[in-house]
Amino acid sequence: MSLYRIAVRLKAPDPEAVTSMNAIHAMDIQLPPVKLFRYFLWEFHLTDGDKGTVEEMAGHFTDIVNPNKHLWTFAERGVQLPGQTDDLKWSGVVVSDIEDSTGENWTAILKRRGFPVEKVSTGVLWLFGYLQELDDSLVEKLVSDLSVSTSRSAGLLSNPVFQEVRSWA
Repeated sequence: MSLYRIAVRLKAPDPEAVTSMNAIHAMDIQLPPVKLFRYFLWEFHLTDGDKGTVEEMAGHFTDIVNPNKHLWTFAERGVQLPGQTDDLKWSGVVVSDIEDSTGENWTAILKRRGFPVEKVSTGVLWLFGYLQELDDSLVEKLVSDLSVSTSRSAGLLSNPVFQEVRSWA
């Protein structure tokens, strides 16, 4: 079984990322990120096939990638995604629903259409860009603190009641 990930983002400025960044600045934290990007992350577990199979699925279903409004790329940990620059230190998290009904539905749809899919998982990849001079461990802590909501005044991007957060390094 092979795993392929694609990251999908809006061509236009992402209103959810802009709103999140505005909220972070309103929280008046001491070290806010310089940039914040949001991507839809699709993970395709294939029983057979390769990147071409994933390209075919992404090109066939506009609910996965709509070419009129989305840009997409294969996503691998440690490889820069569109928007990332070398002048910032990047760290990210993937926020996904504990019960991924979207992934389950897409698994069924793709199997019915004859694609060699074992499982589809979905989530939101948030990438935080911080100043280079910050220590890696500090950046990881800042990202973690901003990502998981622990109270009305702490955390922002996930709700631990029904979502899980994992690191994207």
